[in-house]
Amino acid sequence: MDFAHYIKEHKKKLVIFCLLLFVFLTPRLLGTSLPYHQDEWKNVSASRSVATAGAFFAHPPLMQMIFVASNFILGDQNMRLLPLFFSVASIVLLYIVVSRRIGERAALWSALLFAFCFYNILGSLSPDVDGAILPFFFLLSVYAYDRKLLPLLTISLLIGLLVKLSFILVVGTILVDYLWQERKVLNTKKIFFSSLALLAFGALYMAILYFIKAVYPAFDMNIMLGHANQYTGELGRNWIQIIVQGVKSLQYLSPLLLVPLLFINKDIFKKTRIFFVYLLLGLIFYFVLFDFSRAALDKYLMFTILPLSVICGAILANIFNSESNISNKQKTFSVLFGFALAFLLFTLNFLTHSIPSLYPKTEWFSKVAHLQWNILNPFHGGSGPLGFYVSFLFIATSFIASILLGLIGYFKKEWRFQVSITLIIVGLSYNIFFAEELLVGRVNGSAPKVLREATSFINGNSKIKEVITYNDIGGYELSKEKKYAGRIYATPESEDGYRKKFAEYTKNKIGYFLVVDIPRINPKSFYGQYFASCQTEFQSKSGEIEAKVYSCR
Repeated sequence: MDFAHYIKEHKKKLVIFCLLLFVFLTPRLLGTSLPYHQDEWKNVSASRSVATAGAFFAHPPLMQMIFVASNFILGDQNMRLLPLFFSVASIVLLYIVVSRRIGERAALWSALLFAFCFYNILGSLSPDVDGAILPFFFLLSVYAYDRKLLPLLTISLLIGLLVKLSFILVVGTILVDYLWQERKVLNTKKIFFSSLALLAFGALYMAILYFIKAVYPAFDMNIMLGHANQYTGELGRNWIQIIVQGVKSLQYLSPLLLVPLLFINKDIFKKTRIFFVYLLLGLIFYFVLFDFSRAALDKYLMFTILPLSVICGAILANIFNSESNISNKQKTFSVLFGFALAFLLFTLNFLTHSIPSLYPKTEWFSKVAHLQWNILNPFHGGSGPLGFYVSFLFIATSFIASILLGLIGYFKKEWRFQVSITLIIVGLSYNIFFAEELLVGRVNGSAPKVLREATSFINGNSKIKEVITYNDIGGYELSKEKKYAGRIYATPESEDGYRKKFAEYTKNKIGYFLVVDIPRINPKSFYGQYFASCQTEFQSKSGEIEAKVYSCR
């Protein structure tokens, strides 16, 4: 079949995919101007030169090479375009891979979920490798594996491992799926040659590492191995942090990428087996084998987005492909009911909400346990984003409503078609609202807006020579103006250290602090009382998010 004939035969589906691509790009392009936060601006700053990248990036060499080259081409301000480029390539490759494995309808549904998933919007904009770069090479590996293109598969796996060691998950996924697929014809000879090939692959990888080390001195293998050794769990796991980060990831994924799993069947499982293997190995890797409780676990769990998009996309395609006696009247009712339910859930965001402080964390758990759900939940992290609020009442009620819909569809198969329509509408509205609060923040406030106003005041005030910032918010902007004097984290265990630091900082001079209050500082804590004793030089507010510049003596 030539290209022109393919275009003519699949014109309608290609037009739909192009529209999906437009939907995919629109919110992400709006987010390319978001301020860098913590690890984000460190990645950007470190990639300005080979020397700084070599001293900062504790990963295989290709990661720092990609970032240095991208910074040279794009500049500091445009580094969010790097993950966005890979994310666009991923959705195209996802469509190609799923079309061959399951069918074009499943590919379109998978692309739809991938485009709208808030977690993926976040990953598409984060100047790191977990949200966009690694998923692309995973898809490329599956593409090569499906077509038995061994050279391309080898190159893709090697590149992924040269970006980050956690890509070993993809190597393991391909291996497990191959062994399962060949289980009926496996013999001693095949096992021997497969083991030999794996050993040769490992030897080739090590040879490339040593070669790069020889020609690219900025790469330090000892730093890479030392960084990997941090996650062996010698310090003991912080299970509360693991649970918190895990729940946060579920909220980012949304009911849309979780509840349809109730409708899985054997045929879909067989067609999406490799994605289930990837999910299972990844969950074992991040929750069992290694301790990531002191790392950005919510960032690493971005690996779940792609396989869940494919699996749930295949499930929804199967439901809507199946012959059904559903009348147009029933379909219309399902759509109207879905919009009504989504609107009702959306209005929960406008009820009166309280905002618990970050510490003590028991206050938040207590409110949830006592069903006092009208609280604003802060979403922030060391690897970004800067921070935004979403109503926990909206989140919890959306999940409960979606799970109830899923259970109805699970037990009443004849209602599954209508249930899926309603579930999709509710799930899409959930993700759209999350994206709106990150990108615009019209309901609960915009941290980027108040940060820009505060840093504009600081940079325009010649009296302010240096500033310490809360939660490292604005570190990138202050560093550009050479006014960055450090950061503070308002943790209870650090109070004694900060008492000394503040006293030294303000000794014989005025000390300036920038506080963008997301998450909230407990007013009764040492930090809250300290800033209350200072003079407010500047104040800006957007919704429930406030920025203040303090002068303290």
